[in-house]
Amino acid sequence: MLHNKKLKKCFIYLSMFSLIILIFPNQASGEVAPITQTQEKLMDISEEEQEVLKTLFALTQEIEEMEREELRLTDEIKTLEAQIQELERKINDKQEEFDHQLSVLEKVLISYQKGGPASYFEMLLSSKDFTTFLMNINLMKDISHNLDELLASIDEGKLILTEEKEKLTYNMQQLEVKKEELKEPIANKQRLRKEQEIYLERLEEEKERYSEHLSNLELMWDDLKIIFSEIVGEFTRIIGEGHFTMEDMNISFQFLSIKGALHEDTFNTILKEHSTLPEIVFHFDTDKVLLEVPEKNLILKGKFSIVGKSTLVFEVESGSFYQMPLEQASIDELFKQGPLLIDFETIVGDMVLIDINLDTVKTVDGYLEFILKTSLRIF
Repeated sequence: MLHNKKLKKCFIYLSMFSLIILIFPNQASGEVAPITQTQEKLMDISEEEQEVLKTLFALTQEIEEMEREELRLTDEIKTLEAQIQELERKINDKQEEFDHQLSVLEKVLISYQKGGPASYFEMLLSSKDFTTFLMNINLMKDISHNLDELLASIDEGKLILTEEKEKLTYNMQQLEVKKEELKEPIANKQRLRKEQEIYLERLEEEKERYSEHLSNLELMWDDLKIIFSEIVGEFTRIIGEGHFTMEDMNISFQFLSIKGALHEDTFNTILKEHSTLPEIVFHFDTDKVLLEVPEKNLILKGKFSIVGKSTLVFEVESGSFYQMPLEQASIDELFKQGPLLIDFETIVGDMVLIDINLDTVKTVDGYLEFILKTSLRIF
């Protein structure tokens, strides 16, 4: 009987385990399926449909830019409003302190007025001995000194209060300017949405089909923006992990310099071997660099520029997504987490003793050629 119970329990556990295995792959498949299906639909559109989508997607990008501008200005307005509230609190506190100091001064002056200068002379003349006389003089000095300090404190408080009020006035003026600036992106966004709606209305019976195409394109674009930031981060990680050898870089040592050339095939192979994200492919041409993410139908064209002592930054000049031209603002959005960088100090740092300086870099015929200036001893 006991043996049967154990078998029964094992059967239940195995059944539950099998159920979990069956459920989770289906969930993962359910998440991936919409993206895959959307990609397939976009790949199947005709040239005529693509031309229409170019216009619609261009409007979408402009709307997104207006939304980002609206969000930026809204954040600035919130910051200014918070600063204004803080300034108003400081002004109230400082005003209370200032009023208190004035009240103390008033009481001192009233006391002084009641006693008058004669009372101080009487106090000095009534001194019984020289020691008492000196004590009375010191007391008068203390009273005078404290009064001077109080007056100086009041003047300082008045100055600070005036400055805080001027800051408040400036910030309130800035707030009004930002609120006025906000009207433009909001109006532009509404105008662009209207243009998009009118354009779709003109398509008449094809409106629904193009609306679906546009929705699919927007879905894929949102997906790309998320994944591309991860791709840039992973690219930086791979570059910094020391996967490149002297042979890969075709390095030759010259007097006070290091010359090298990296072939695009070698570069792409190393990136692919150590990546867990969609593949990125570089093509080096004369003074031009093409970055492609084939799986996401993204192409970016630009060049490498030197920044700092040892780093290259990829400067994008144009791009396309599913053959749809990308606006500069949309390209900037792809790199909002940071640019795509190649740091030669992390690549060839182990080949030299200390510092290096990137002197020149150029791309030509499938190669990235570079010269590093150095006064260092080589291993």
